Amino acid sequence: MAKSGDVVVSRHSALAALAHKPGTEEIVETLKAQRAKLQHALERLIDSFTQGLIEKDQFTSRMTRTKNRIADLDSKIKDDAGDVDRLEHLRVTAKRLRDIAAAVGPHLANADWHRRRDVVRTLVQFIEIGPEVIKVVFRVTPGGIGSGPESIAVTLPRV
Repeated sequence: MAKSGDVVVSRHSALAALAHKPGTEEIVETLKAQRAKLQHALERLIDSFTQGLIEKDQFTSRMTRTKNRIADLDSKIKDDAGDVDRLEHLRVTAKRLRDIAAAVGPHLANADWHRRRDVVRTLVQFIEIGPEVIKVVFRVTPGGIGSGPESIAVTLPRV
């Protein structure tokens, strides 16, 4: 049980790799700044067209390119922001599992079989045993005790 938090982190290899990637949050901020600049350029483009400084065909081609670049940036921002959110959720989950392991672990080592079973029943919401993996869903959410859509789940390969 003491290594449960580490299991959560190691099982999510993409997020674990992201945890070692420096500046993920800074990348999101940079992308947002680039998007703001493109939005400002779009507004200037519209102003230029309404003032008659550029022709309609030039306006439409520039407008299309700028909108496409904004859409691409929005997509990157959404992906990277989602990664940052998932990484933070993973960090909180691992910390919560480590806290539980630190609190329960020493007492569990000396407990009899019935007491261990009671602790497992208290902490585990359900276990799914599939042909290739075993999924353990804990009753503990990142914020505290209670089941919900953000319950901690650990998927282990079946040996």
